[in-house]
Amino acid sequence: MTKIAVTGFRGVPATWGGIEHHCENLYARLAQRGYDITIYARNYYTPENISEYKGMRIKHLPTINYKYSDALLHTLISVIHILFTNPDIIHIHGIGPCFFSWIPRLFKPRIKVFFTCHGLDWQRKKWPWWASKLMYLGELNAVYFAQHHIVVSKNLQEYFSKAHHISAHYIPNGIAIQPLRPPHAIKRWGLYEHSYFLCVGRMVPEKRIEDIIRAYLLKPRKCSLVIVGDNAASGRYMSELRNIAGSNPAILFTGYQFGAILEELYSSTAAFIAASELEGLPITLLEALSYGAMCVTSNIAPHRELMEPLHGICFPVGDVYALASSMDWVETMSEYQRERFRENAISMISRHFSWNYVCNAHHLLYQKALSTIEP
Repeated sequence: MTKIAVTGFRGVPATWGGIEHHCENLYARLAQRGYDITIYARNYYTPENISEYKGMRIKHLPTINYKYSDALLHTLISVIHILFTNPDIIHIHGIGPCFFSWIPRLFKPRIKVFFTCHGLDWQRKKWPWWASKLMYLGELNAVYFAQHHIVVSKNLQEYFSKAHHISAHYIPNGIAIQPLRPPHAIKRWGLYEHSYFLCVGRMVPEKRIEDIIRAYLLKPRKCSLVIVGDNAASGRYMSELRNIAGSNPAILFTGYQFGAILEELYSSTAAFIAASELEGLPITLLEALSYGAMCVTSNIAPHRELMEPLHGICFPVGDVYALASSMDWVETMSEYQRERFRENAISMISRHFSWNYVCNAHHLLYQKALSTIEP
């Protein structure tokens, strides 16, 4: 049985975090195929009483829940522990954590090292210059020490080809087609079908949620604005967003939502809006498309990968007036236009972003890597 140790992210079961949802869905399916999967979870994220989940073994290890130490410290402890368990493969998710990819290459060269890039984290605004440099060193270590490189978008594949002259494997995030849920629980917020714009995600500056709020406030609207998520680290950015929104009762901050409530929000939204200036391949946008929700996005390359085949609505990053015009168009669109977009979105997700495809692509890469192991 092939043993795989997985680290670099917070753990499973996934609650908040796109990488966490990606890994839960991927490795649960690989466990069903007979892989022996150990997930290294951070002690504050995964409840201590969970030692096994969906066929995956969960190993809790400590960290310091502080944005400058959290991922790196936990990954370092995990990699040292992994050396003593001697798996066939160690798979590190995220650029920063791959700073330690040299350790298994030096001390256990038999172990195959995989790396998945979910985004260029060193470019995120929340990091001071020294933290960005440290994470960029993680990227360099991933390039030089990981034997197998995976990226979740074609844009990232092009980046690694141009910046580092390596051929990374493109395997996108997966998503399952979701049945629509009628609005029940969300009625407590006064929400009903097609009565609101929806934003979902971590509240960090590169998401540019302030652009969405400012565009919304340019004129009176039929739809309200629902912002789902919370601050990922400090609360400063969230406070700024609330200040911009002021006391407008049509702008609703719900905090993090999961399960049935989030499903209802995706199902009934007039449009999902993403204004980001930096992404890998956003799982929240894939989720919205899996419900067939109309989507409005900034025109960054990872968004265009998803929106251009659908002839979707894109606007220049930071252009509040163009975003406001897109909102105007959504509020006047016909049911026929919504249904056409829904059919095309679900068809695209089914063809190109199914979990069966993502799982099988990883399986083939793992088996190819193992076939090169020295006896």
